[in-house]
Amino acid sequence: MFWWADMPSSFKGENSREWGEEKEDGVIYTVSLKKVRHQTTTTSLQWETMKLRTLKAGTVERLVENLAPEDVEDQDTNSMHLNVFLATYRAFTTADQVLDILFRRYKEYKECRRRGENGKDSRHDVCRIIQSVLCIWMDIYQDDFDEPPAYRLLHRVLEFAEAQMSDGELARQTRHKLDRLRRSQALKSQQKVSVPNGHHLTSSEDVLFIENSDPDQPLDFDTISVQTMADQLTYMDAELFKKVVPHHCLGSVWSRRDKKGKSTTDAPTVKATIAQFNAVSFLVIATILRNTCSSTEDRVRIIEKWVDIAQECRILKNFSSLKAIISGLQSNPIYRLSETWAAVSKEKSEEYEELCTIFSEENNQMTWREILVKEGTAKYADTSSTKVKHVRKESAQKIQAQRLSGVMQGTVPYLGTFLTDLMMLDTAMPDTVDTNLINFEKKKKEFEVLAQIQLLQKTAQNYNIVPEPSFKAWFDSVEHLRYEESYRLSCEVQPLSDSMSPPAQGSRKERSLRKRISRLFSTSDWETSSANSNTSQSEDRVSETSMPDSPDSLVPEKMSASSSSSSLTSLEMSTSPYKNYDSSSNCVIRVSLSGESDNIYKSVLLTHQDHTPGVIKSLMSKFNLDAEEAEEYKLVQKLPDGELQIPDHGNCFYAINQSVEPNFILRKKSEEGELHRKSKKRTTLRKLMEVVSTQT
Repeated sequence: MFWWADMPSSFKGENSREWGEEKEDGVIYTVSLKKVRHQTTTTSLQWETMKLRTLKAGTVERLVENLAPEDVEDQDTNSMHLNVFLATYRAFTTADQVLDILFRRYKEYKECRRRGENGKDSRHDVCRIIQSVLCIWMDIYQDDFDEPPAYRLLHRVLEFAEAQMSDGELARQTRHKLDRLRRSQALKSQQKVSVPNGHHLTSSEDVLFIENSDPDQPLDFDTISVQTMADQLTYMDAELFKKVVPHHCLGSVWSRRDKKGKSTTDAPTVKATIAQFNAVSFLVIATILRNTCSSTEDRVRIIEKWVDIAQECRILKNFSSLKAIISGLQSNPIYRLSETWAAVSKEKSEEYEELCTIFSEENNQMTWREILVKEGTAKYADTSSTKVKHVRKESAQKIQAQRLSGVMQGTVPYLGTFLTDLMMLDTAMPDTVDTNLINFEKKKKEFEVLAQIQLLQKTAQNYNIVPEPSFKAWFDSVEHLRYEESYRLSCEVQPLSDSMSPPAQGSRKERSLRKRISRLFSTSDWETSSANSNTSQSEDRVSETSMPDSPDSLVPEKMSASSSSSSLTSLEMSTSPYKNYDSSSNCVIRVSLSGESDNIYKSVLLTHQDHTPGVIKSLMSKFNLDAEEAEEYKLVQKLPDGELQIPDHGNCFYAINQSVEPNFILRKKSEEGELHRKSKKRTTLRKLMEVVSTQT
């Protein structure tokens, strides 16, 4: 024990403080000192500090052993280790290996107790804790054991419990779990499970929308009310979100970063949510461009209706469809219709612009994150801060009506934010440290994000919306347009002017890039006009390492790119997944390869010790380039008014401009001359055009 009076003054006034590290065979612990009160007499208290150790990194064996430690120094710390491990272990081991270690450890301690070695009660406690760990695992993460029809893992647990555990409690719970899963599977086999636009999934728990009755005659967009549209989209999104398996969102799982040949159905619940998001975005585009003979007034009416639907989604706290609708309206084929947008009423334009600011990229999506913190677990939306007067008044009336009727609203977040955070964490932090020990600090940070998803899933249970099969039938019946087709129709509505040229869509390189981007989440670069800088879609960009190498069998071809802890009672979100990083010595940069789309980039954690040659070699490895040719490349930072070349042999961290977005290009030095010639040619052409314009 350490007496508080002997500690440095900087430790006083805080509950705990990190002290250092301790290394043992196969494990590294972070040592902290926790302040506790120690009663010395009946009238006085003495502050005392306790030494606590939390696991920082270790082998799989040691990580599993710490699920049931012999000496539990702090129950909260042990519970947190269990929560983090069960939520993230799939990234570095398998369920079979975890069971092997737990079973072996149980038998070892049971044998020690039988021989009478070490008479302490801890031997019995370890066996009891292992039994509790298995029960918690099966209860909270039943997906790990849901393997119909054999249920192999559950039978492993059952056989072990019957052979080794005399009280029979674990065996009883395992049989009960088996019965439930079998009944559930029998029910699912009788139901049709569908995803947007006719794509079907068969995996268990991939339930997206179960059609309980034959749909009526499909509706039409014009006949569906704004409230019905918002309600039904919210129902579909909520059902999907509630069934998202949180660990499917891990960057190393859903993005298939390890690429070890696993099926792309490793994260079907995430893929299903992606499909729904994109289906809504493409629905917006299709309804606006479906009839090129329609008048400008008709298209204005459709756009304004979508703005109204987006506003209703905002009141329902359905941020997934809200984001999808905005993405559809910002798509290039729709955004370029300047004549149509000019006819949109001032009120609707203001309303639309304010909705767009929710997902602004400024300060790492600060506005969206603050809204989620404020309203994520609230019963109702809070639109009191809106600057559009008529929206504030109408929203207040609707929310007040909800309060009076006792109807509570859930929350459906835009999942892309969490996927991006987890992707960046997965890319920026190493999987292993100190001679291949698993970096458990990384798993803790990932768990913080997963816990937020779990908490929001509980709030999504608050929705009480009745599904309408006729709406689902109409939703699935709307034919989505490929980009080329939607852009062609857009040009029919408003032809290109002489000063405009259509984007190059036909090159083989571009088609290849689009196919790769089609496997990613959110809207693509073509869906967002670069003119709308206030609503940048860069939040949707994902490292290329996330792309699966298998066919797009799970994700629609049209897709484009762009906690179990009971103590969690409110949503706490940082403004960045790197909140514990010291910006004075670390930063995360995004690097794209010259000639490729900015949507395809690598995320790199840059420290104050990194020099340019090492950074370039690391990037070339990430881009699958020959690192031996590193000297032929250079690193360039993109600035608002040009570019900044990073010195070839300098300290990369101190050379970059940290006051702007950390966007970089890895470029061959031989390209510099060609770029200079093209720039000079453009300058000459511009001057010539100015002369011609002056003469005319």
